[in-house]
Amino acid sequence: VVRGPNARRDFHIDPSDEIFFMLKGAMTLETLEHGHRRLRTVREGEMCLVPALTPHSPHRPAGTWGLVIEVKRAPSQTESLVWLCDKCDAKLHEVTMHVADIEKELKRAIECFDASEALRTCARCGHVQPERAPVPPPG
Repeated sequence: VVRGPNARRDFHIDPSDEIFFMLKGAMTLETLEHGHRRLRTVREGEMCLVPALTPHSPHRPAGTWGLVIEVKRAPSQTESLVWLCDKCDAKLHEVTMHVADIEKELKRAIECFDASEALRTCARCGHVQPERAPVPPPG
């Protein structure tokens, strides 16, 4: 069970399907599909299945509650976090790892990205991502 707000802007690439069910409030789920960003709102009482290996980024406003269902990772499974430039969508950084403790390990990778201006600077257009992204309101 997860609670908003969150300020993530990475895209998570999970080795298996992931289910989002909104218990209270609505969230915006951003996905990368065929190289394009897609936004969809998951409202209270609704469920959304994200297929395995689909880059996705859930954005939860304050006061929201959701249930996230994922499989326990096998030792051989890895997952990735990918950051894209907000201006031109070029890949800024990617981390691939085996995750035994998802909360601690993903948080560490996100904090490492946020702390590094070099990682947040786009080689293509020169834009520097801010350290934290604002939480978008659900559409």
